[in-house]
Amino acid sequence: MSAITGTPVPETGGNGPHWDEICSWRGRCMNLYARSDEIVCETLMVAEAAGHAVDLTLPPHEQLGTLRDLAEAETGGNGKRSNVVRAIDAWTKLGARRPFVVNGVVTALMQNRERWHARFDSMVGEGESVKIDQWIADKIEAEAFEEVLDAAYTLLSVELEQFQTHFGL
Repeated sequence: MSAITGTPVPETGGNGPHWDEICSWRGRCMNLYARSDEIVCETLMVAEAAGHAVDLTLPPHEQLGTLRDLAEAETGGNGKRSNVVRAIDAWTKLGARRPFVVNGVVTALMQNRERWHARFDSMVGEGESVKIDQWIADKIEAEAFEEVLDAAYTLLSVELEQFQTHFGL
């Protein structure tokens, strides 16, 4: 069933004509999320080496708030602060799609032969309960999301690499 139109959408599972393209798109997005985790973790490790209290036991994507607070505290009111914080904020906004792309169960949906549609089902633990959600994206929406994700990752990595030099290690 299409979330947009309410009409039935046939599932092709994992063997439709667009399956490889969907998996390739998903893999590129997962790589961007993984690379962001790496630069966030590196930055937190540099901050810890410089004497800041950092909890490295949490996954990096769950520490963006901590990193943002650290950036605000360390860089004060200069222009660099706004660049680092802006990059972290831009990346944080894209976190809502992460559970779908990284951990979601993907099902290829066919509405026409020209472009693919995919459904991403996600189950995320929230305290004592589980949140079940889904995202249905077509090729155009997915590619636009990937472009935004790539740009936000590029900005985040550049700003965090520069921010690391702030610690002088």
